[in-house]
Amino acid sequence: LGPLKLGMLEGVDDKIVITAGEWSEETLASTEGDEIPVMVPEVMLYTMGVQVGDVLTAQRPGGDPVTLRVAALWRAENENDPAWILTPKYFDAVILLPPDVFWRTVENIDNPVEEAAWYLIFDGSSVKTADVGRLLNNITDGQRNITAALPGIRLDQSPVDGLNAFNREVSALTQQLILMILPVGGLVLYFVSLIAGLLVTRQQQEDVTLRSRGMSRRAIVGLHFLMWLILAGTAFGVAILASPYIVQLVGQTTSFLRFDGVGETLTIVFTPQALGIGAATGLIAASSGLLLAWRTSNQTITSFKRASARASKAWWQRLYLDMLLLIPATYVLYTLWQRGGIRAQADNPFSDPLTFLGPTIFSLGLVLLFLRLWPVIMRIASGIINYTNSIALLMALRELTRSIGRYRGTLLMMGFTLSLMGFTASMASTLDRSLADSVSYRIGADAVIVTAVDAQTEQGETTEDGQQTINVTGFNILPPDDLLTIPGVEQVSRVGRFPARLVLPGQRLEGTALGVDRAAIAAVTRSRADYAPEPYADLFNRLAGNRTGVILSLKTAETYNLRINQEVQLQISALSEWYTTTVPIVGFTDYFPTLNPNNGFFVITNIDPIFELAGTPLPHDYWLSLTPDADLDLIRQRARELGFPVIELRDPEAELLEAMASPSRRGVLGFLSVGFVASVVLTLVSAIVQTTAAFRAQATQLGSLRAMGLGGLSVGIYLILLQGMAAASGILSGTSIGVATTLLFLPLLDFSDGLPPYLVRVAWSDITLVYAIFAGILFFVTLLTTIVMSRERLTTIVKLGDA
Repeated sequence: LGPLKLGMLEGVDDKIVITAGEWSEETLASTEGDEIPVMVPEVMLYTMGVQVGDVLTAQRPGGDPVTLRVAALWRAENENDPAWILTPKYFDAVILLPPDVFWRTVENIDNPVEEAAWYLIFDGSSVKTADVGRLLNNITDGQRNITAALPGIRLDQSPVDGLNAFNREVSALTQQLILMILPVGGLVLYFVSLIAGLLVTRQQQEDVTLRSRGMSRRAIVGLHFLMWLILAGTAFGVAILASPYIVQLVGQTTSFLRFDGVGETLTIVFTPQALGIGAATGLIAASSGLLLAWRTSNQTITSFKRASARASKAWWQRLYLDMLLLIPATYVLYTLWQRGGIRAQADNPFSDPLTFLGPTIFSLGLVLLFLRLWPVIMRIASGIINYTNSIALLMALRELTRSIGRYRGTLLMMGFTLSLMGFTASMASTLDRSLADSVSYRIGADAVIVTAVDAQTEQGETTEDGQQTINVTGFNILPPDDLLTIPGVEQVSRVGRFPARLVLPGQRLEGTALGVDRAAIAAVTRSRADYAPEPYADLFNRLAGNRTGVILSLKTAETYNLRINQEVQLQISALSEWYTTTVPIVGFTDYFPTLNPNNGFFVITNIDPIFELAGTPLPHDYWLSLTPDADLDLIRQRARELGFPVIELRDPEAELLEAMASPSRRGVLGFLSVGFVASVVLTLVSAIVQTTAAFRAQATQLGSLRAMGLGGLSVGIYLILLQGMAAASGILSGTSIGVATTLLFLPLLDFSDGLPPYLVRVAWSDITLVYAIFAGILFFVTLLTTIVMSRERLTTIVKLGDA
């Protein structure tokens, strides 16, 4: 077999997998004669043909030869596990012996140990995110001290790289979460400013009266400061109590507005940074009320009445913030369109901030532009209605035109929340389906069994150093029909992947040949209608009439002008040789699971002609179609009992759940979901509060109209039209802006990373549900206030002097 080494390996029993044979105390005790039981790496099966039960002779330097018997084959469970201080590939040329046997074997050899290594793993379970920076500094200091004490010492293994990578991941995730939460945070702060405006307005008359009677401005602001400090402190305390439950809810997120995840419970840690951010947020929210109070305290009764009588534009309209937002948002859209969009992994879709920030700015800019144009539209409509006899409708339109400030805040929150919800729900729906499609495309079937193979070998030539080489001449393969006897398995297809060349006039293409069982593959493989120009069942039926035919990738056929029934020369690599055959093209397909049309050509054909070409069965996988109640653990166990050396059982559902549980995906979608729920609640509360405030402001007017003879029915129709038009404007604007943002941006955000083809799915069901909730609550509020306000009578006029 060549120059190999004897060795022993302790302390990694939980890091290795026995793929064939047994390695236990009972096995070692059953040694016969002078044969020493050994364990060899699984790679020797494929490179040298070594199998369980083989007897090897090892020549010891300066000693007698020893006889070894292969008791087991092994491989690393995870080659990237940092517990492997020496990479598992280091042991590819090492024959492992039990420790006591190893020392007896080398006891009479001078300097028998060529290399030895030991290591100690430090438990880092108590290290938190906030401790990483300090730990890195301590490691650096410790390394300097050790280097000073032991000059020339070498550092081979250290957690520094892993901790730095962790810091980078945490930093990236933090930035993503900040970007995701900014729109919701802006809505929350805007809601606070609306409520603060209502509170300050209610006290404004009293403040200006006190100011006119000699109370200092500082004293008035001080009263407001104490009030807002109490409110902010109370909110901060409530936030500390509620935030652990919100974080747990985020941890259970599986998709947008889906909190059905199961898994490890998150550990909640209050860090000084988190508490500082919470306190700063509370102070920022309270500052809106203090700012309004500061402006009010500078007014007298005369200036207050003059300002109240004069309507003014919102501050963002005076700054033309809507135009300033649309300019960069439109540029982002143009940039995405120019470079063909963004291609991201489905399990980490928000690594590029443009995937969410661009559409968010675009939606906000359109909502602000709508609010700028809305009074103009209402004014034009009132001018038209002025020539009709619809008094209630005319009153409602003029009220909306004159008192736009009363409804502007609610319309802004409603339009932006609904537009953001429409885009986010559609993005999440597209993301979920793209992730599921990507996993299914990567695996190919309901389950895939990867097996080791039993190699057929023969002695080859003798090398210059006297070593006898071993050549692999074939493989012993079990029939796939045996797997159909396992409960839960409906269909089985052998699938073999082989390097291939397509020989065309003047050129040779490198690619892949996929051998399948054409009768079962269409029922086994996971597919979509857009993968091929025709259904897979019809496509693979063509291989029945011509068993040596091939199905070629459509991209290759279009590039090199290949046609159906055209014969091409195909070369397939097997057993270190290239086999050439001439095959006809029987069909085309754009995509097929596990195959990438961008990485050279691919052909799909019957697997048996490939075996016949090589003269022996070749290693391949087994793709399974399962019943809904199939038990994968049972299938793995029964397959091994049937003699299949199962190395791996690939399960798309398990891989999908693992991908959906990634911290970045859960964090982003969890924050979006929780933030959206908060936005919806605050928007509804804002609508209720501002509706009540608007009706209170009209109480005197409505009472006067009732006293003048306007009927209660007319007042009710007026109120329903007024609130209905305001609510309908917010809902329709949010809907149209959300759909426009989705249709413009979402096709440019490819979450499938190119495979399989990216499809946009608009979440109409979620959008319809939220809009129905919105409409139902607003209708209830409008109906209730209409009943109350339509009963305003002359008593309202009588109370005018009370103020």
